[in-house]
Amino acid sequence: MSGGRWNLNAHRLVLRDSVLDVVTVVTSTGPRPVLKFTARSVAVGDLDLAIKRDSATWHLQGDPGSTSTLAGDSVTMYAEELSGTITGLGDGPLPEKRTVTIAPDSVPQWLYGPDAAAPSSPDRTLVFEDATVFQARLIGGDLAIPGMRLNEVQS
Repeated sequence: MSGGRWNLNAHRLVLRDSVLDVVTVVTSTGPRPVLKFTARSVAVGDLDLAIKRDSATWHLQGDPGSTSTLAGDSVTMYAEELSGTITGLGDGPLPEKRTVTIAPDSVPQWLYGPDAAAPSSPDRTLVFEDATVFQARLIGGDLAIPGMRLNEVQS
């Protein structure tokens, strides 16, 4: 997780058949705990992947209203933080407080606990609306972005 600060913004983020874990990765500043989502596929509505480098921010975007996909045998997403409104939790009940910020030190019980998806329990689909993922890294799968474009915005 080196380089500039990455942010993934999505009107809708779907992690199909996913499992969450908290792992430690080595960064240029030393070891850091991160969220690790492993999923069968990831769908991103209104993709806006931004990275800030020096005085510019680069935006990788898809067509407005489109859904970008990352699918393959397995897709892994590492993140420092995920925020948004949870609108789907597999077959599980939605929590009372649906607007959440999930970080390695603040994973809600309903997402990662005795009654939630864990490496030993079945995978489930997580759906977030108005999601932001900070310092995201996606590994695996094939990426499809309808109408892909790259824009530079000077700060």
